[in-house]
Amino acid sequence: MAAAVEAIPAGARVFLTVGRQELAPFAVRTDAWMLARVIDPPEEPVPGVTLVTGRGPFNLVAERTLLVEHAITVIVAKNSGGDASYPKLIAARELNIPVIMVRRPAPPPGDSVGTVEEALEWLKRR
Repeated sequence: MAAAVEAIPAGARVFLTVGRQELAPFAVRTDAWMLARVIDPPEEPVPGVTLVTGRGPFNLVAERTLLVEHAITVIVAKNSGGDASYPKLIAARELNIPVIMVRRPAPPPGDSVGTVEEALEWLKRR
């Protein structure tokens, strides 16, 4: 997350979609305006970060409207690995807004499965 914080240009209007537990590091960037979308507000207020609550998925029109209404100039997003964030990324591309994408952490060691069926098969083998 530290690299994403550093990558924000001075004077930017930032849209954060990194999750409420990841907002605190962004408070140091007093040279940028921050809007964070969260499902639930963080337990402690984050200085300098304006919150908007909402639960996705969000459609392209809603994402484009939010970015335009708040004059967003850069997005910082967590790579969720799913399709739910595509409308936000498409809107950013249409509006020529750069996206700073935060990598997903490496998965923990051990077995993993992709579906419920695979999980059941894994359990049967145990």
